[in-house]
Amino acid sequence: MKEGQSLSLSEIKKRAASSFMSLTARQIALRAISFVTLNVILARTLPVETLGIFNIATAVIVFLAFFSDIGLAASLIQKKEDITQDDIKTVFTIQQLLVLSISLIVILGAPLIGQIYSLDEAGVWLVRVLGISFLLSSLKVVPAVLLERELRFQPLVAVEIVETLIFNGLLIITVLANLGIWSFSIAALARGLSGTSLIYILAPVKLSLGIEKTAAKKLLTFGLPFQANSLLALVKDRLVPLVVAGMVGPLGIGFITWAQNMAFLPLEMMNIIIRISFPAFSRLQGNKDNLGRAVEKSLFVTALLVYPALFGLAAILPSLVTYVISSKWQPALLGFYFFAFSTFWAVISTTFTNTLNAIGHIKTTLKLMILWTVSTWVLTPLLVLKYGYLGVALASFVISFTSLLPVILVKRVLVVRVLNALAWPVVASSVMAGTVYLFAQNFVRDVFTLILAVTLGIIVYALVISFKGKVLLADLRSLKSG
Repeated sequence: MKEGQSLSLSEIKKRAASSFMSLTARQIALRAISFVTLNVILARTLPVETLGIFNIATAVIVFLAFFSDIGLAASLIQKKEDITQDDIKTVFTIQQLLVLSISLIVILGAPLIGQIYSLDEAGVWLVRVLGISFLLSSLKVVPAVLLERELRFQPLVAVEIVETLIFNGLLIITVLANLGIWSFSIAALARGLSGTSLIYILAPVKLSLGIEKTAAKKLLTFGLPFQANSLLALVKDRLVPLVVAGMVGPLGIGFITWAQNMAFLPLEMMNIIIRISFPAFSRLQGNKDNLGRAVEKSLFVTALLVYPALFGLAAILPSLVTYVISSKWQPALLGFYFFAFSTFWAVISTTFTNTLNAIGHIKTTLKLMILWTVSTWVLTPLLVLKYGYLGVALASFVISFTSLLPVILVKRVLVVRVLNALAWPVVASSVMAGTVYLFAQNFVRDVFTLILAVTLGIIVYALVISFKGKVLLADLRSLKSG
């Protein structure tokens, strides 16, 4: 793999568009495979306790894995200059030292983890195997990062799909062979070995050990604040389960979690775009005119995809709850709408904080994250005391207005026509939502009429969008042509 390859604007656009299609297909495929395996086949075959052991062991590894990353991978993607062999060597060495330390802690500390969570011997061995699998997966970091930097997501998608097929296929076979919790150990180890081997076949890279001080210092200048952002996000998001749960009880937490999950569901598509736009914006940071246009187009495409899903869900949810899901979730509806407002703003704020990260203003985004974390921890408990579980959604609603801050900060250095990017997706989504709401209130009574409402929404949205079809088509084409 060529670490120093430069990309033209035309090539960046083409690769970004191709990557979006690949990642979207990957998301659909992985979700479908995992859903069928875990929620259909295994849920019918395995005891609940066995699935619980796997979830506990996985949660422990995910938590510890957070401390194995100090932002060096993001530093390689964001770096304005060409990547050198010293950069690769330094990142690989530091990363492996951290991962090896954590893997040893997991493997040696597995019996203690088993005591804490009441795991049997097979569960303890699952923790050990997941520790080994974590070590194997870490070997993929450098080639994966170099592929992302070059906007070559297709090999990554191929690796992830193969890993998922091997993991789920072996899991089903071994479960049917009555291997119980050992099925997860076998499948996890096979996934780690296959994924690591395949990525080096598809994207070979020269690796060596050593830490070059100058490279380490420069990469950590971006990497440490970037990881601090992630840590603060973790702290901010842990407020509900750690503090609020004791204030509102299981019922309140159930309503909050359901409302939040429903409102944030449309953001799945945005996450794909953000994954692509970060390396794309990083490659354009030397050309402010092109970068400004890229940010504007990224905001437009994100809104074009997320807003209709968000507005449509908001329109149909009351009928969905009453006639399809269960009326017991009615108390969560108001919370959903407050969270949905936050989702609306998240499309804007995430695009612009991503831009700030891409152009190296990581300390600015760190200050924003400190503001959002402190605001969440202060405002949420106060509003929960006054309004009960609904206070969580109210706090999210109030804090979402600060999403204007990253917009203001980016517009100081780049020309981005925010209203121009958002206007038509908002108009089209609003017309569609109004139509769907009226239809749902009068006709939705079961799954069939729900499908009719969704179909109507898609047709109305497409018709409204078509009124500016030529302009929008030109915008979309410009994403993959020079």
